[in-house]
Amino acid sequence: MNVAGQLDVLTPDQMQTVHDMACKILAEKGVAFESDATIATFKEHGFAVDDHIVRFDKAAIEKCVAQTPQAFTLEAPNHDKDVLVGGERILIHPNGGEVFMRDWDGTRRTATRKDLADLQILYQALDNIDIGGYEPVTLSDVPKRLRGIVSMYESFKHCDKPLLSPMTLETIQKKEEVIKLYNIAFGSDTYTDEHYVTWHIVCPNSPLFYSQFACDGIQVYAEHNQPVVIVSAPMSGITSPCYPLSTLILAIAEELAGLVYAQLIKPGVPVVVSASLTYGYMRSASWECAHPDTSLMLAASVQMQRDFYHIPSRAQTGVTSSKTIDYQAGMETMQSFLYTALAGCDVTSQTAGSLANLMTSSLEKTVLDDELIARVRLLVDGLPFSEEYMAMDQIMETDFGGDFLRQKTTRTYCRQAWEPNCSDWNSSDVWEKKGCQESTEKAHAIVQKILAEAPESILEEGQQQEMEQYIASLGEEE
Repeated sequence: MNVAGQLDVLTPDQMQTVHDMACKILAEKGVAFESDATIATFKEHGFAVDDHIVRFDKAAIEKCVAQTPQAFTLEAPNHDKDVLVGGERILIHPNGGEVFMRDWDGTRRTATRKDLADLQILYQALDNIDIGGYEPVTLSDVPKRLRGIVSMYESFKHCDKPLLSPMTLETIQKKEEVIKLYNIAFGSDTYTDEHYVTWHIVCPNSPLFYSQFACDGIQVYAEHNQPVVIVSAPMSGITSPCYPLSTLILAIAEELAGLVYAQLIKPGVPVVVSASLTYGYMRSASWECAHPDTSLMLAASVQMQRDFYHIPSRAQTGVTSSKTIDYQAGMETMQSFLYTALAGCDVTSQTAGSLANLMTSSLEKTVLDDELIARVRLLVDGLPFSEEYMAMDQIMETDFGGDFLRQKTTRTYCRQAWEPNCSDWNSSDVWEKKGCQESTEKAHAIVQKILAEAPESILEEGQQQEMEQYIASLGEEE
């Protein structure tokens, strides 16, 4: 039995209270929206507006939640790799917003276009990463005007899984340009009108403020029939009250406000609500992604989306504060990811290759995390339960004190059973004879092999030329 969603942080009555308190905030205090166009949309639909503050009727909120799809298919350039968002499989997509790379030799440096390409090559090769694209690093060697669309182009060149839009598309024009690139990739100027191929990350500024950038993101992607992901990221004690529960309530209020706006623009457009709540670390007045409170808040948020609102959930999970690949990194990554997976999360970000509180990406940790994700998926899938797996005939027929080594099922099962890519299960003697190789060294060897064997591009020649010509036509000036 699959055990995703079996971890309950809140009771049904507590979930109802969280919802009621979030609706109280929205009805009595409201949410500020910087965009004049957004305010006009709310006015057109009869919402109470005072300058740029919108107040929400509870019935209207619940109507918009009810018309949000519980699941949807996100298409890939290679349709064999399409994924169901809101299905049984927890989906993994790349990091977003990391500034630095941590090289194999320990050097931390700003990231480049080649780093992003290398990461997309890994995403293509690794079985447990379902989605590519996004913006796993910021391109320091590309003009700011073109960073988003160049990131998208490199993603199409190296990965044919579903590909997400970069998160830093600061203007409506840049958002439209990236959607144009999707239509080139899928071979039709109107493909995005009928198909879900990407989504846009929208982050309200806690507490209770949607910037022009966030409002534009919801507007453009919903108008183009593309899903919207609302990422509320309050920090307890800093941009939210200090308590995990109050931080959760604030986040739910912010997320519901964005969901309602998306539904007003295009009723029925998919909206994914993302848990990115974090613990405010007062010793340094910073946020701490690896604190157990963070995991608790993420799990509670996932439970609200899954069991109360019945819409897809996303979480910023599998994270660590460690600056390098060490015991701390493994411990914190597993703590965060496993807890959220058991809560029933549908989609995760930052789970593959992130270090240093989401500031740094690592090729080797990406490979190591691919194994960690596989382990968690096996655990979440639960124990197979059938007459075949009971193997009663074998138990009854085998001699007392005998063995099952020569059973045909033993040989078959062991050949099919999961094995690690990087962890070492040899005896100490064998491990020593092989040079005492650590898991990080094995990961580095896998990285080198994948990059060495990758093609220069997986795009068709005509597609690549059209994309390059379109990017060249944009110029480099803001």
